[in-house]
Amino acid sequence: MASGTGAAAGSSRLQARFQASTSKAWRIRLGSLLIPLGHAAGQNVVTVLGLRFMTDSLAISAGTAGLIFALVKIYDGFLDPTVGAWSDRSKSRWGRRLPFLFAGGLAMPLGVVLLFGAPDLGSVLLTELFVTLALIIHASGYTLMTIPGFAMVVESSTDPDERARLMAWRTYGNAIGALLGSTLPTWLLGMLGASRQSHLILAVLVGGIVFAATTAAVRLLRDAPRTAPRESKPGGRRRFEMLRQLVLIWANKPFRILAIAHVFLLFGTVIGSAALAYFTRIVLGVGDQVLATYFMLTTVAMVASMPLWVRASRQFGRRACYMAALAVYGANHMTWLAAGPGESLVAIGARAIVGGMAGGGMILCAYALLSDAVRYDFVRSGERREGAFAGITTLLDKLSSAASLAGLGVFLSAMGYVSSASGTTGAQGPRAVSAILMCESVIPALAMAGAFVTMCFYKLDAGELAAAEDERRFAIDPAIDPTGEPT
Repeated sequence: MASGTGAAAGSSRLQARFQASTSKAWRIRLGSLLIPLGHAAGQNVVTVLGLRFMTDSLAISAGTAGLIFALVKIYDGFLDPTVGAWSDRSKSRWGRRLPFLFAGGLAMPLGVVLLFGAPDLGSVLLTELFVTLALIIHASGYTLMTIPGFAMVVESSTDPDERARLMAWRTYGNAIGALLGSTLPTWLLGMLGASRQSHLILAVLVGGIVFAATTAAVRLLRDAPRTAPRESKPGGRRRFEMLRQLVLIWANKPFRILAIAHVFLLFGTVIGSAALAYFTRIVLGVGDQVLATYFMLTTVAMVASMPLWVRASRQFGRRACYMAALAVYGANHMTWLAAGPGESLVAIGARAIVGGMAGGGMILCAYALLSDAVRYDFVRSGERREGAFAGITTLLDKLSSAASLAGLGVFLSAMGYVSSASGTTGAQGPRAVSAILMCESVIPALAMAGAFVTMCFYKLDAGELAAAEDERRFAIDPAIDPTGEPT
């Protein structure tokens, strides 16, 4: 009887532990979804509409607007490694990452509202300074959200399959955030008109979404597995610690190849997204409702394709799927060369669906491969540098985004794009129209080709990573898998 009672009690305890671990795993997954949902919403509204708002509502020239974006991105890019290394060394009762995440959830919405709510200061120069400040606040918030968010995914599990699942949840979050930051605002502009008051309304709405998503993520992730920073050696501070970290990170060949490919990818996707707001209005001659529908179809296709990409990456490998997605995405953009006024909504929608499916594969596979490269560094070195890796990744994101937005603005300005303060686009010459067409077709396709060629040199596979994990598993890894399985 006693033994039977003891067995039953033991079974109950095991069941309770299983349920608790399952609940924790789902909280981590939902938190991993909400972080990119928040920062993608806040980033997409600025990427898609920010440049056009500055040129067509604030009368800032296209070249100056692109330069402002570039300077802010460069500032923010060099902030990234600082925040990454700082979060790696940080100690608090909430862990290393959550305080940064919460601070970003406050700053990013503020920056969005300040940008799209820019007052009439009676001077273009003062307006340029004001929107520069708004973009600095916005970009700083983005950094504070993205770096701890990526680092926490790597820390949350030693299981590469679970990390791939978390990356899929992050991709879902990115897709939903893109929907909320692109489709929702453009629909609002289609209904309310492209006035400055309408832009302020959409900014308040998107800012509220960013804050709510971040707050919920912090709450869900408060009990997620954490890793502690290494104790400093006596005598403590190393003057060139950050430089040392950067050199060591760049020496990681799989990460270096992925980072270069990521620069190409970001350059192409950002310039295509920013140019699309001009392209639909000027080249296709359609309103913002069509732009909103395009982004909606893209997001739905991205989300719907995720299970297919997860299964395909297991069967064919993440590298192969990544390269396939890059090829499809680039070819899809090239088809815009054949588009013009009177383009059917079916053809526009088909491009949105194909681009969304390819984009989902690019995001999922890129970040899953990056997490493998970061894990590989830890397995080989025994050092926790997730934040520094996230900082370098985001730095490269920002520099490529800066180059694409600056290039877009300068290119449009050089080709004679005419700015406006009315909220509508002025009459554009054939050279400006051709420049917009190139930015939506050939340039993104060439960027994807660059990423594809770069990935031909990537050699780290799941087998090599698993072998390295098995060799040093018990000696170096204190992390607990969120599924509750022993490591």
